[in-house]
Amino acid sequence: MNKLLFIILITALGACTHKEQSATIDETFIHYCTDKLLDITMEDIYSPPVASRVFVYPYITCYEVMENGSGRSFMKYISKEWNPKPDFDTSGISYPLAALKSFCIVAKGMVFSEYLMDSVSARFDLKIKNVPIEIRQKSEQYAEFIAKQVKAWISKDNYAFVKSAAQYTIPISDSTWTITPPNYDKALEPNWKSLRYILLDSINQFFPPAPPTFNKDKNSLFYKYAKAVYDTNNLKNKEFQLLAKYWDDNPNEYFTTGHNTYFTHRINPPGHWLNITKEFCKKNNLNLHESSKIYAHVCLGIFDGIISCWNVKYTCQLIRPITYINRYIDPKWTPFIQTPPFPEYTSGHSVISGAASEILIHFFGDKPFEDSTIVRWGFDVRSFNSISNAAQEASRSRFYGGIHYEFGINEGLIQGRNIGRHVINKLDLLLKNNSNNENSK
Repeated sequence: MNKLLFIILITALGACTHKEQSATIDETFIHYCTDKLLDITMEDIYSPPVASRVFVYPYITCYEVMENGSGRSFMKYISKEWNPKPDFDTSGISYPLAALKSFCIVAKGMVFSEYLMDSVSARFDLKIKNVPIEIRQKSEQYAEFIAKQVKAWISKDNYAFVKSAAQYTIPISDSTWTITPPNYDKALEPNWKSLRYILLDSINQFFPPAPPTFNKDKNSLFYKYAKAVYDTNNLKNKEFQLLAKYWDDNPNEYFTTGHNTYFTHRINPPGHWLNITKEFCKKNNLNLHESSKIYAHVCLGIFDGIISCWNVKYTCQLIRPITYINRYIDPKWTPFIQTPPFPEYTSGHSVISGAASEILIHFFGDKPFEDSTIVRWGFDVRSFNSISNAAQEASRSRFYGGIHYEFGINEGLIQGRNIGRHVINKLDLLLKNNSNNENSK
Protein backbone atom coordinates (compact mmCIF):
# COMPACT_ATOMS: atom_id res chain seq x y z
CA MET A 1 0.00 0.00 0.00
CA ASN A 2 2.83 2.37 0.90
CA LYS A 3 4.47 1.61 -2.45
CA LEU A 4 1.23 2.35 -4.29
CA LEU A 5 0.80 5.64 -2.43
CA PHE A 6 4.39 6.52 -3.28
CA ILE A 7 3.78 5.88 -6.98
CA ILE A 8 0.58 7.94 -6.93
CA LEU A 9 2.37 10.77 -5.14
CA ILE A 10 5.25 10.78 -7.60
CA THR A 11 2.84 10.70 -10.55
CA ALA A 12 0.85 13.58 -9.10
CA LEU A 13 4.00 15.61 -8.50
CA GLY A 14 5.10 14.91 -12.06
CA ALA A 15 1.74 16.03 -13.39
CA CYS A 16 1.92 19.21 -11.31
CA THR A 17 5.44 19.88 -12.56
CA HIS A 18 4.35 19.41 -16.17
CA LYS A 19 1.34 21.64 -15.58
CA GLU A 20 3.58 24.33 -14.10
CA GLN A 21 5.91 24.06 -17.08
CA SER A 22 3.02 24.39 -19.52
CA ALA A 23 1.57 27.30 -17.57
CA THR A 24 4.71 29.35 -18.14
CA ILE A 25 4.07 29.30 -21.90
CA ASP A 26 1.26 31.81 -21.99
CA GLU A 27 0.18 35.16 -23.39
CA THR A 28 2.84 37.12 -21.51
CA PHE A 29 5.47 36.20 -24.07
CA ILE A 30 3.42 37.28 -27.10
CA HIS A 31 3.05 40.69 -25.46
CA TYR A 32 6.80 40.73 -24.82
CA CYS A 33 7.33 39.85 -28.49
CA THR A 34 5.07 42.75 -29.44
CA ASP A 35 7.15 45.18 -27.40
CA LYS A 36 10.37 43.90 -28.95
CA LEU A 37 9.02 43.89 -32.50
CA LEU A 38 7.93 47.50 -32.02
CA ASP A 39 11.45 48.33 -30.83
CA ILE A 40 12.96 46.61 -33.86
CA THR A 41 10.76 48.49 -36.32
CA MET A 42 12.00 51.72 -34.75
CA GLU A 43 15.61 50.53 -34.83
CA ASP A 44 15.28 49.59 -38.49
CA ILE A 45 13.32 52.80 -39.26
CA TYR A 46 10.49 51.11 -41.13
CA SER A 47 7.95 53.27 -42.91
CA PRO A 48 4.26 52.64 -42.12
CA PRO A 49 3.71 50.38 -45.16
CA VAL A 50 6.78 48.24 -44.47
CA ALA A 51 5.98 48.10 -40.75
CA SER A 52 2.50 46.78 -41.53
CA ARG A 53 4.08 43.92 -43.48
CA VAL A 54 6.60 43.20 -40.72
CA PHE A 55 3.73 42.93 -38.22
CA VAL A 56 1.08 40.96 -40.07
CA TYR A 57 2.92 37.76 -40.98
CA PRO A 58 4.31 36.77 -37.55
CA TYR A 59 0.92 37.25 -35.88
CA ILE A 60 -0.87 35.27 -38.58
CA THR A 61 1.66 32.47 -38.01
CA CYS A 62 1.17 32.48 -34.26
CA TYR A 63 -2.60 32.39 -34.59
CA GLU A 64 -2.43 29.64 -37.21
CA VAL A 65 -0.51 27.34 -34.86
CA MET A 66 -2.88 28.05 -31.98
CA GLU A 67 -5.81 27.23 -34.26
CA ASN A 68 -4.06 24.00 -35.27
CA GLY A 69 -4.08 23.03 -31.62
CA SER A 70 -7.89 23.17 -31.74
CA GLY A 71 -8.04 21.16 -34.95
CA ARG A 72 -8.60 24.19 -37.18
CA SER A 73 -6.64 26.34 -39.63
CA PHE A 74 -6.73 30.11 -40.06
CA MET A 75 -4.39 30.14 -43.04
CA LYS A 76 -6.77 28.18 -45.23
CA TYR A 77 -9.23 31.09 -44.94
CA ILE A 78 -6.73 33.54 -46.39
CA SER A 79 -4.75 31.34 -48.81
CA LYS A 80 -6.32 28.87 -51.22
CA GLU A 81 -2.94 27.17 -51.60
CA TRP A 82 -2.54 26.40 -47.89
CA ASN A 83 -2.38 22.65 -47.34
CA PRO A 84 0.66 21.70 -45.22
CA LYS A 85 1.15 18.02 -44.52
CA PRO A 86 3.80 17.28 -41.90
CA ASP A 87 5.61 13.99 -42.49
CA PHE A 88 6.35 13.49 -38.78
CA ASP A 89 4.42 12.55 -35.67
CA THR A 90 2.53 15.59 -34.36
CA SER A 91 1.18 13.99 -31.20
CA GLY A 92 2.33 15.46 -27.90
CA ILE A 93 2.99 18.94 -29.29
CA SER A 94 2.73 21.99 -27.04
CA TYR A 95 0.90 24.33 -29.40
CA PRO A 96 1.58 27.44 -27.28
CA LEU A 97 5.29 26.63 -27.43
CA ALA A 98 5.12 25.99 -31.18
CA ALA A 99 3.07 29.15 -31.78
CA LEU A 100 5.52 31.44 -30.03
CA LYS A 101 8.53 29.73 -31.57
CA SER A 102 7.04 30.06 -35.05
CA PHE A 103 6.34 33.75 -34.37
CA CYS A 104 10.02 34.30 -33.61
CA ILE A 105 11.15 32.41 -36.72
CA VAL A 106 8.89 34.34 -39.09
CA ALA A 107 9.54 37.69 -37.40
CA LYS A 108 13.29 37.21 -37.78
CA GLY A 109 12.82 36.78 -41.51
CA MET A 110 10.94 40.08 -41.72
CA VAL A 111 13.48 42.44 -40.13
CA PHE A 112 16.95 43.81 -40.86
CA SER A 113 18.15 43.55 -37.26
CA GLU A 114 17.98 39.77 -37.07
CA TYR A 115 20.25 39.71 -34.03
CA LEU A 116 17.55 41.50 -32.04
CA MET A 117 15.05 38.76 -32.85
CA ASP A 118 17.75 36.22 -31.96
CA SER A 119 17.77 37.80 -28.49
CA VAL A 120 14.00 37.36 -28.25
CA SER A 121 14.32 33.72 -29.30
CA ALA A 122 17.10 33.15 -26.79
CA ARG A 123 14.90 34.52 -24.03
CA PHE A 124 12.13 32.16 -25.09
CA ASP A 125 14.54 29.22 -25.08
CA LEU A 126 15.36 30.02 -21.45
CA LYS A 127 11.67 30.20 -20.67
CA ILE A 128 11.02 26.70 -22.03
CA LYS A 129 14.19 25.00 -20.79
CA ASN A 130 12.27 22.97 -18.18
CA VAL A 131 9.72 21.65 -20.66
CA PRO A 132 10.33 17.90 -21.17
CA ILE A 133 12.81 17.42 -24.00
CA GLU A 134 10.51 15.28 -26.15
CA ILE A 135 7.68 17.83 -25.99
CA ARG A 136 10.08 20.67 -26.67
CA GLN A 137 11.70 19.00 -29.66
CA LYS A 138 8.38 17.99 -31.23
CA SER A 139 6.95 21.46 -30.70
CA GLU A 140 10.01 23.17 -32.16
CA GLN A 141 9.93 20.83 -35.15
CA TYR A 142 6.30 21.74 -35.76
CA ALA A 143 7.07 25.45 -35.35
CA GLU A 144 9.83 25.24 -37.94
CA PHE A 145 7.56 23.30 -40.30
CA ILE A 146 4.71 25.83 -40.14
CA ALA A 147 7.10 28.78 -40.30
CA LYS A 148 8.66 27.32 -43.45
CA GLN A 149 5.23 27.00 -45.08
CA VAL A 150 4.29 30.56 -44.10
CA LYS A 151 7.57 31.94 -45.41
CA ALA A 152 6.94 30.21 -48.73
CA TRP A 153 3.56 31.95 -48.86
CA ILE A 154 5.14 35.29 -47.89
CA SER A 155 7.66 34.97 -50.72
CA LYS A 156 4.79 35.21 -53.23
CA ASP A 157 3.38 38.52 -51.98
CA ASN A 158 5.11 40.53 -54.73
CA TYR A 159 7.35 42.42 -52.29
CA ALA A 160 10.44 41.89 -54.43
CA PHE A 161 8.73 43.59 -57.36
CA VAL A 162 7.40 46.40 -55.16
CA LYS A 163 10.92 47.24 -53.97
CA SER A 164 12.63 46.87 -57.35
CA ALA A 165 10.07 48.38 -59.75
CA ALA A 166 10.63 51.72 -61.43
CA GLN A 167 10.56 54.66 -59.05
CA TYR A 168 7.91 57.34 -59.13
CA THR A 169 8.13 60.11 -61.72
CA ILE A 170 6.45 63.27 -60.47
CA PRO A 171 3.84 64.47 -62.98
CA ILE A 172 4.18 68.04 -64.21
CA SER A 173 0.90 69.52 -63.03
CA ASP A 174 -0.20 72.21 -60.59
CA SER A 175 -2.51 69.78 -58.80
CA THR A 176 -0.14 66.89 -58.22
CA TRP A 177 2.09 65.99 -55.31
CA THR A 178 5.74 66.96 -55.34
CA ILE A 179 8.59 66.53 -52.86
CA THR A 180 8.26 68.66 -49.74
CA PRO A 181 10.49 70.28 -47.10
CA PRO A 182 12.32 69.96 -44.82
CA ASN A 183 14.37 67.17 -46.43
CA TYR A 184 12.62 66.74 -49.81
CA ASP A 185 12.56 62.94 -49.73
CA LYS A 186 11.60 61.00 -52.83
CA ALA A 187 8.16 59.40 -53.03
CA LEU A 188 7.71 56.70 -50.38
CA GLU A 189 6.65 53.25 -51.61
CA PRO A 190 4.96 54.35 -54.86
CA ASN A 191 4.54 50.70 -55.91
CA TRP A 192 2.97 49.48 -52.66
CA LYS A 193 -0.40 49.06 -54.36
CA SER A 194 1.15 46.13 -56.24
CA LEU A 195 1.69 44.19 -53.01
CA ARG A 196 -0.60 41.18 -52.56
CA TYR A 197 -3.53 42.11 -50.35
CA ILE A 198 -4.97 39.38 -48.13
CA LEU A 199 -8.69 39.90 -47.54
CA LEU A 200 -9.71 42.67 -49.92
CA ASP A 201 -11.80 41.49 -52.87
CA SER A 202 -10.00 43.93 -55.17
CA ILE A 203 -7.52 46.77 -54.90
CA ASN A 204 -10.27 49.30 -55.72
CA GLN A 205 -12.91 47.79 -53.42
CA PHE A 206 -13.06 50.75 -51.05
CA PHE A 207 -11.87 53.50 -53.38
CA PRO A 208 -13.27 56.78 -52.00
CA PRO A 209 -15.01 59.56 -53.94
CA ALA A 210 -12.71 61.84 -55.90
CA PRO A 211 -11.33 64.77 -53.89
CA PRO A 212 -12.58 68.29 -54.63
CA THR A 213 -11.40 69.59 -57.98
CA PHE A 214 -8.08 71.41 -57.73
CA ASN A 215 -8.45 75.17 -58.08
CA LYS A 216 -6.26 78.19 -57.33
CA ASP A 217 -9.16 80.64 -57.17
CA LYS A 218 -9.74 82.17 -53.74
CA ASN A 219 -13.46 81.55 -54.03
CA SER A 220 -13.07 77.87 -54.92
CA LEU A 221 -13.87 74.96 -52.61
CA PHE A 222 -10.31 73.62 -52.86
CA TYR A 223 -8.83 76.96 -51.82
CA LYS A 224 -11.17 77.07 -48.81
CA TYR A 225 -10.00 73.63 -47.68
CA ALA A 226 -6.36 74.72 -47.96
CA LYS A 227 -7.08 78.01 -46.20
CA ALA A 228 -8.70 76.07 -43.34
CA VAL A 229 -5.44 74.16 -42.84
CA TYR A 230 -3.48 77.42 -42.91
CA ASP A 231 -5.80 79.28 -40.52
CA THR A 232 -6.04 76.40 -38.04
CA ASN A 233 -2.26 76.01 -37.87
CA ASN A 234 -1.80 79.74 -37.42
CA LEU A 235 -4.05 79.70 -34.36
CA LYS A 236 -1.21 77.89 -32.56
CA ASN A 237 -3.85 76.29 -30.36
CA LYS A 238 -2.05 74.36 -27.59
CA GLU A 239 -4.61 71.55 -27.50
CA PHE A 240 -4.50 71.10 -31.27
CA GLN A 241 -0.70 71.05 -31.19
CA LEU A 242 -0.68 68.49 -28.38
CA LEU A 243 -2.95 66.18 -30.38
CA ALA A 244 -0.88 66.66 -33.53
CA LYS A 245 2.29 65.70 -31.66
CA TYR A 246 0.65 62.87 -29.76
CA TRP A 247 -0.46 61.13 -32.95
CA ASP A 248 2.46 62.31 -35.09
CA ASP A 249 4.00 58.81 -35.05
CA ASN A 250 6.79 59.92 -37.37
CA PRO A 251 9.27 57.02 -37.51
CA ASN A 252 12.09 59.28 -38.68
CA GLU A 253 11.68 62.93 -37.66
CA TYR A 254 14.21 65.32 -39.20
CA PHE A 255 15.81 68.25 -37.36
CA THR A 256 18.39 70.85 -38.37
CA THR A 257 20.45 72.90 -35.92
CA GLY A 258 22.90 75.21 -37.64
CA HIS A 259 24.89 73.00 -40.00
CA ASN A 260 23.95 69.82 -38.16
CA THR A 261 21.15 67.48 -39.17
CA TYR A 262 19.82 64.73 -36.95
CA PHE A 263 16.88 62.35 -36.74
CA THR A 264 14.78 60.93 -33.95
CA HIS A 265 13.14 57.54 -34.28
CA ARG A 266 9.65 57.04 -32.91
CA ILE A 267 6.83 54.58 -33.29
CA ASN A 268 4.94 54.47 -36.60
CA PRO A 269 1.12 54.62 -37.00
CA PRO A 270 0.65 50.83 -37.40
CA GLY A 271 2.86 50.33 -34.34
CA HIS A 272 0.83 52.78 -32.27
CA TRP A 273 -2.36 50.83 -32.92
CA LEU A 274 -0.56 47.52 -32.40
CA ASN A 275 0.47 48.71 -28.96
CA ILE A 276 -3.10 49.79 -28.21
CA THR A 277 -4.16 46.29 -29.22
CA LYS A 278 -1.66 44.82 -26.78
CA GLU A 279 -3.01 47.01 -23.99
CA PHE A 280 -6.56 45.80 -24.68
CA CYS A 281 -5.48 42.16 -24.66
CA LYS A 282 -3.66 42.60 -21.36
CA LYS A 283 -6.43 44.60 -19.70
CA ASN A 284 -8.98 41.93 -20.62
CA ASN A 285 -6.71 39.08 -19.48
CA LEU A 286 -6.92 37.30 -22.83
CA ASN A 287 -5.01 34.04 -23.12
CA LEU A 288 -2.45 33.31 -25.83
CA HIS A 289 -5.00 31.91 -28.28
CA GLU A 290 -7.37 34.84 -27.85
CA SER A 291 -4.57 37.41 -27.96
CA SER A 292 -3.05 35.94 -31.12
CA LYS A 293 -6.47 36.11 -32.78
CA ILE A 294 -6.92 39.81 -31.96
CA TYR A 295 -3.37 40.66 -33.04
CA ALA A 296 -3.81 38.81 -36.35
CA HIS A 297 -7.14 40.48 -37.13
CA VAL A 298 -5.93 44.00 -36.33
CA CYS A 299 -2.72 43.55 -38.31
CA LEU A 300 -4.69 42.20 -41.28
CA GLY A 301 -6.91 45.27 -41.24
CA ILE A 302 -3.94 47.62 -41.09
CA PHE A 303 -2.02 45.71 -43.78
CA ASP A 304 -4.86 45.65 -46.31
CA GLY A 305 -5.81 49.19 -45.28
CA ILE A 306 -2.41 50.58 -46.20
CA ILE A 307 -2.38 48.79 -49.55
CA SER A 308 -5.81 50.27 -50.30
CA CYS A 309 -4.72 53.72 -49.12
CA TRP A 310 -1.50 53.73 -51.12
CA ASN A 311 -3.45 52.75 -54.22
CA VAL A 312 -5.63 55.83 -53.72
CA LYS A 313 -2.65 58.08 -52.95
CA TYR A 314 -0.71 57.25 -56.10
CA THR A 315 -3.82 57.21 -58.28
CA CYS A 316 -5.08 60.64 -57.18
CA GLN A 317 -1.54 62.05 -56.68
CA LEU A 318 -2.95 65.05 -54.83
CA ILE A 319 -0.88 68.07 -53.81
CA ARG A 320 -0.05 68.44 -50.10
CA PRO A 321 -1.22 71.49 -48.12
CA ILE A 322 2.33 72.79 -47.65
CA THR A 323 2.87 72.97 -51.42
CA TYR A 324 -0.49 74.57 -52.16
CA ILE A 325 -0.21 77.09 -49.33
CA ASN A 326 3.39 78.05 -50.21
CA ARG A 327 2.38 78.61 -53.83
CA TYR A 328 -0.95 80.38 -53.46
CA ILE A 329 -1.35 81.68 -49.89
CA ASP A 330 1.89 82.17 -47.93
CA PRO A 331 5.34 81.23 -49.31
CA LYS A 332 6.90 81.16 -45.82
CA TRP A 333 4.32 78.96 -44.09
CA THR A 334 5.32 75.61 -42.58
CA PRO A 335 3.05 73.01 -40.94
CA PHE A 336 3.29 72.21 -37.24
CA ILE A 337 4.46 68.64 -37.95
CA GLN A 338 6.56 67.38 -40.84
CA THR A 339 4.84 66.42 -44.07
CA PRO A 340 5.54 62.79 -45.05
CA PRO A 341 6.86 62.07 -48.56
CA PHE A 342 3.79 60.82 -50.42
CA PRO A 343 0.56 62.25 -51.88
CA GLU A 344 -2.16 63.65 -49.63
CA TYR A 345 -5.37 61.82 -50.49
CA THR A 346 -6.40 59.81 -48.52
CA SER A 347 -4.83 60.15 -45.06
CA GLY A 348 -2.86 57.02 -44.18
CA HIS A 349 -3.18 57.55 -40.44
CA SER A 350 -6.94 57.91 -40.87
CA VAL A 351 -7.20 54.67 -42.82
CA ILE A 352 -5.04 52.80 -40.30
CA SER A 353 -6.98 54.21 -37.35
CA GLY A 354 -10.32 53.45 -38.96
CA ALA A 355 -9.43 49.85 -39.76
CA ALA A 356 -7.81 49.05 -36.41
CA SER A 357 -10.54 50.73 -34.38
CA GLU A 358 -13.38 48.88 -36.12
CA ILE A 359 -11.73 45.53 -35.43
CA LEU A 360 -11.04 46.38 -31.80
CA ILE A 361 -14.63 47.58 -31.36
CA HIS A 362 -15.87 44.27 -32.78
CA PHE A 363 -13.99 42.29 -30.15
CA PHE A 364 -14.14 44.60 -27.13
CA GLY A 365 -17.00 47.00 -27.73
CA ASP A 366 -16.55 50.75 -28.13
CA LYS A 367 -15.15 51.10 -24.63
CA PRO A 368 -12.99 53.68 -22.85
CA PHE A 369 -9.31 52.92 -22.49
CA GLU A 370 -5.94 54.36 -21.57
CA ASP A 371 -3.06 54.64 -24.03
CA SER A 372 0.51 54.62 -22.74
CA THR A 373 2.17 54.03 -26.13
CA ILE A 374 4.31 57.16 -26.24
CA VAL A 375 5.02 57.69 -22.55
CA ARG A 376 8.66 56.94 -23.31
CA TRP A 377 8.82 60.13 -25.39
CA GLY A 378 7.66 62.34 -22.55
CA PHE A 379 3.89 62.18 -23.01
CA ASP A 380 1.44 61.37 -20.25
CA VAL A 381 -0.85 58.36 -20.33
CA ARG A 382 -4.00 59.49 -22.12
CA SER A 383 -7.58 58.42 -21.44
CA PHE A 384 -10.14 58.07 -24.22
CA ASN A 385 -13.90 57.88 -23.89
CA SER A 386 -14.05 55.21 -26.57
CA ILE A 387 -12.05 53.45 -29.26
CA SER A 388 -13.94 55.33 -31.97
CA ASN A 389 -13.10 58.61 -30.22
CA ALA A 390 -9.40 57.75 -30.34
CA ALA A 391 -9.60 56.90 -34.04
CA GLN A 392 -11.42 60.16 -34.76
CA GLU A 393 -8.81 62.11 -32.80
CA ALA A 394 -5.91 60.35 -34.53
CA SER A 395 -7.43 61.20 -37.88
CA ARG A 396 -8.19 64.79 -36.92
CA SER A 397 -4.65 65.28 -35.64
CA ARG A 398 -3.33 65.29 -39.23
CA PHE A 399 -5.44 68.37 -39.96
CA TYR A 400 -4.25 70.03 -36.76
CA GLY A 401 -0.68 69.22 -37.73
CA GLY A 402 -1.10 70.94 -41.10
CA ILE A 403 -0.37 67.96 -43.33
CA HIS A 404 -3.89 67.02 -44.52
CA TYR A 405 -7.02 68.71 -45.77
CA GLU A 406 -10.23 67.89 -43.91
CA PHE A 407 -11.62 65.91 -46.84
CA GLY A 408 -8.48 63.75 -46.85
CA ILE A 409 -8.87 62.74 -43.21
CA ASN A 410 -12.65 62.34 -43.36
CA GLU A 411 -12.62 60.07 -46.40
CA GLY A 412 -9.60 58.20 -45.06
CA LEU A 413 -11.37 57.38 -41.82
CA ILE A 414 -14.43 56.12 -43.73
CA GLN A 415 -12.18 54.05 -46.00
CA GLY A 416 -10.39 52.51 -43.01
CA ARG A 417 -13.60 51.74 -41.14
CA ASN A 418 -15.02 50.04 -44.21
CA ILE A 419 -11.90 47.90 -44.48
CA GLY A 420 -12.01 46.99 -40.79
CA ARG A 421 -15.64 45.89 -41.07
CA HIS A 422 -14.80 43.95 -44.23
CA VAL A 423 -12.04 42.03 -42.45
CA ILE A 424 -14.41 41.03 -39.65
CA ASN A 425 -17.33 40.20 -41.94
CA LYS A 426 -15.24 38.20 -44.38
CA LEU A 427 -13.52 36.13 -41.71
CA ASP A 428 -16.84 35.53 -39.93
CA LEU A 429 -18.39 34.38 -43.22
CA LEU A 430 -15.48 32.09 -44.04
CA LEU A 431 -15.64 30.59 -40.57
CA LYS A 432 -19.41 30.07 -40.83
CA ASN A 433 -19.15 28.44 -44.25
CA ASN A 434 -16.36 26.19 -43.02
CA SER A 435 -18.45 25.10 -40.01
CA ASN A 436 -21.42 24.34 -42.27
CA ASN A 437 -19.22 22.28 -44.59
CA GLU A 438 -17.79 20.33 -41.66
CA ASN A 439 -21.27 19.62 -40.26
CA SER A 440 -22.54 18.39 -43.63
CA LYS A 441 -19.86 15.71 -43.90
